[in-house]
Amino acid sequence: MTEARIYDRGYVAYEGPRHSPGSAMLNLAYHTVQRVLGLKRSNWQKVLPAITLLIAFVPAIVFVGIAALLPGTDELPMGKSGDYYDIIVWALFLFAAFVAPEAVCTDRRSGMLGLYLASPLNRDTYLVAKFAAVVAVLGIMTMGPQLLMLIAFTLDGTGPDGVNAWFAELGRLLAAGVMMAVFWASLSLAISSLTDRRTRASVAVFLIPLVSLAIGRGLSEGAKWGDSWALVDLISLPVEAVFRIYGEVGIEDYVIRHVDTWSVFLAAVGFILAAGLFARWRYQNIEVKG
Repeated sequence: MTEARIYDRGYVAYEGPRHSPGSAMLNLAYHTVQRVLGLKRSNWQKVLPAITLLIAFVPAIVFVGIAALLPGTDELPMGKSGDYYDIIVWALFLFAAFVAPEAVCTDRRSGMLGLYLASPLNRDTYLVAKFAAVVAVLGIMTMGPQLLMLIAFTLDGTGPDGVNAWFAELGRLLAAGVMMAVFWASLSLAISSLTDRRTRASVAVFLIPLVSLAIGRGLSEGAKWGDSWALVDLISLPVEAVFRIYGEVGIEDYVIRHVDTWSVFLAAVGFILAAGLFARWRYQNIEVKG
């Protein structure tokens, strides 16, 4: 029989490094990015993130390939600077619906939220860290392909003329990419805050933009209530805002192109703020388990 002994050492103070709440936020955001991308998880959980990233980058790779095969051409593969976002908006939509809810729903269902809140994090800093993680991954999809194209076309000699024009294009690219990433992250987190079940959140994030698209087009084009009703369309709104950032008029054959630019910007910013405030209100009132 093994002889067990207990040595009473009393209270031992922690002497390791002490970090600020900001460090805790960075660590949480980093691990959330890993979780969202399926890193260090099963292969099946990597499939959807990989598909959405592939959808976002493949058109850019194709366009760069065309530019390489046809050097010096005056016609870029894209008609307008904002056209690329019109192509990849469905990749962002799929990511927001089926991948992003993983960032928050699992924490509430597993009881991890309570553990996070027992650390230097509070409800606000927790939500900011999660939001930053989702925006970071979406930002890869909204800015990565465009940066690749800008650099490739510049090296090919078909990019913007002059240093000022190049940096102006870069500024518009970054503004458009950040706006799209923040828009879809806000939508996903606001809806995901309503449930701790990822499947339910995914279904809701998938259906609500599609319903809004039908309502927006129905009221603006079908019922002829006015062009501004197209701003209700959560899929077309951020795309149209991107076109306006580039100083262009957007989606062909849709009345949203006739809406005043400031109305488009106000609608997009207003939705982002409303979604963010709603998510914050939900997290301030969520009962923490375990």
